[in-house]
Amino acid sequence: MHKGKNGKIWFLGRSYQEYVKMFSLKEEELRDIRILDCAAGASSFTPHLLKKGYDSTAVDILYGKSVEETKEQCVNDFHTLMKMHAGLTHKVDWSFFQDPEDMVQQRISVYEEFLDSYAQYKDERYIKAALPELPFGDNSFDLVLSSHLLFIYEDRLGYDFHRDSILEMLRITSSEVRIYPILKLHGESESSFLPSLMDELGDKADFNMEKVDYQFRRGSDEMLKINKK
Repeated sequence: MHKGKNGKIWFLGRSYQEYVKMFSLKEEELRDIRILDCAAGASSFTPHLLKKGYDSTAVDILYGKSVEETKEQCVNDFHTLMKMHAGLTHKVDWSFFQDPEDMVQQRISVYEEFLDSYAQYKDERYIKAALPELPFGDNSFDLVLSSHLLFIYEDRLGYDFHRDSILEMLRITSSEVRIYPILKLHGESESSFLPSLMDELGDKADFNMEKVDYQFRRGSDEMLKINKK
């Protein structure tokens, strides 16, 4: 998922391989745990794990539509954003992708893999929901992941939204939340909300910023790992 300047929610996704790098994951450590991808969009992380029989669930506010409607939105949003970003290639790090053409091909493969999985597991594993209120019981998951929503859009999603969203993710996990990136959308500085959030919620969890082997936007090479107390 990606939220545009006009408030439109773009239905986008990143690959399983990007998730592994963004969140410093090891596949063998995911085998016997319950995983939630929060604001997952058209990513291939959950599809990849479901193929292997792992326990992964995805939530997004744009789920719940038919496969045909979802496919149309994937394709249209992808091509619209590619046109919008055509002149911004100098602002990104190309260490993960070979070049812009490689990125386009990989992104298409990602949403195609997602659509295949969505068609099979739409009502079971792809749940329409949005932070800061999720339809799960306490400690329903062992690991909750959230990418490209919190912190990056702090100019549109205020401090209360960030605090309430983190509290909600802590409620539904028995162990850990990981958030990427922690960089603001414009510029290369970390979110101004981080210090206050870490101070306010320090009695409920331990907060650690960790370097990761991934950045697409330059400078976005850290994730926030939150361990529930």
